[in-house]
Amino acid sequence: MKAFKASLLVLACFVLVPIVGVAQEVDISLKARVTGFAGRFGDTYAAIGYEPSLLIKPSEKPWAGGLSYSRNILAFDNNSDMKAGMSILNTHFGAEATVARYFHPFAYALLGLRFMSYEKDDFSSESSSGFTSVSLGYGARAGLQIGGKKWRFEGSIEYLSGTTSRYLTPESFSRATQEGGAYRNYTSLTSINGVTVAAGIVYIIDLGSNSSDQTID
Repeated sequence: MKAFKASLLVLACFVLVPIVGVAQEVDISLKARVTGFAGRFGDTYAAIGYEPSLLIKPSEKPWAGGLSYSRNILAFDNNSDMKAGMSILNTHFGAEATVARYFHPFAYALLGLRFMSYEKDDFSSESSSGFTSVSLGYGARAGLQIGGKKWRFEGSIEYLSGTTSRYLTPESFSRATQEGGAYRNYTSLTSINGVTVAAGIVYIIDLGSNSSDQTID
């Protein structure tokens, strides 16, 4: 599974590199995330994590797009010996504007993949992972950047739904261990709907101004 995720990142780089070559602005950000889930999945889990992302604006118009990756630790019953994590690889496309020079609201549509992994503390290696599932995720993100031409603070709110996916709870994980059955037989099938609040910093590379300076010279 890790090899699969690495392949997706490499493929995304090949797609984005040609776009960066004609970009006017590139935003690099790092944010902390807190997620709450709705439905049956949300009755069991919440999540905290981090998200690096890359945003590309290929022209002076407000349209922009990019790539983000987040790693999230799922929080649940502290007495359980199960470990659960969620990795999300998203592409995003939408618009970012500038208001009163220092305020930069934005809104994006999201499409990507979600990877759910479940492990147990006493497993000897990661190859003994109890259960892993993959689903398609889609949703929207809106927020605001505050700052100048180089450094900005960013806050955002995001809603992400997706296709149905199998997941484990601490109770189903314990039952599988006690009864000696396959973990997949104790999973539940449902869509995963989450609302995420995120905040962090953004560094802006203004490629347009560099090219303009060279033209003037």
